[in-house]
Amino acid sequence: MKAIFTGLNGTVAPFAKAYFEEKGYEVIPFKRDEVSTDDKEAMLHFIREVSPKLIIHFAMGSSDWAASLAEIAKLLKIKFVYISTVSVFSNDNVGPHDIRSIPDAMDDYGIYKRRCEDACLAINKDSYIVRLGWQIGYDKGSNQMVDFLYRKMEIEGVIHASSKWYPACSFLKDTASALYDIVTNHQPDLYLVDSNDGFNFFEIVTKLQRLHPSLVVKESTDFKANHRMIDERVKINKLSKIL
Repeated sequence: MKAIFTGLNGTVAPFAKAYFEEKGYEVIPFKRDEVSTDDKEAMLHFIREVSPKLIIHFAMGSSDWAASLAEIAKLLKIKFVYISTVSVFSNDNVGPHDIRSIPDAMDDYGIYKRRCEDACLAINKDSYIVRLGWQIGYDKGSNQMVDFLYRKMEIEGVIHASSKWYPACSFLKDTASALYDIVTNHQPDLYLVDSNDGFNFFEIVTKLQRLHPSLVVKESTDFKANHRMIDERVKINKLSKIL
């Protein structure tokens, strides 16, 4: 069974690719240097040629690109997934969020992701929209929490971690597993993927420090927000079990 993934040079898609391949998928990368994201006919030709059962759109790119992929998936009767983010909610929108929570972010990134979600659903009501939290990796590298912590150490020599902030977050491998479960066992809808069942950022970083003892962590209370997301339909390991 074939799947097309965009964004395989990003953070989440490589882990999802590995997991889906373990489950028997052949994952084909969408290469922007070979298929123009502005040329719908070229995209249609590429996707027809591959003949996938699934398209997962991880990559950053225009809302027109996202809409085109959603439209082609509808035309060819292919399951389509758009990977979104908890950042569609502002810091003032107090969580935990569920699928009824109304996105209100007004920063550029949050607005962009909201626009992509809307564009996909407007043209393909059977799109899966999957909102992810901050990803937790396993070492330095890529755009994820552990790398952020190491960069903070390099710049400031200490990590000031707020005990008043409850981030939405998941380990990358758990995100990949949850995503597979969603597209395999659930109908098209909005889904929220978050492992955080009650930890503040200071607690999370303190527990990660066990695996990364060079990190120096100090508690702060300067940033107050609750970004947690709750979706009981999504099967994902919880931080209380992992940490």
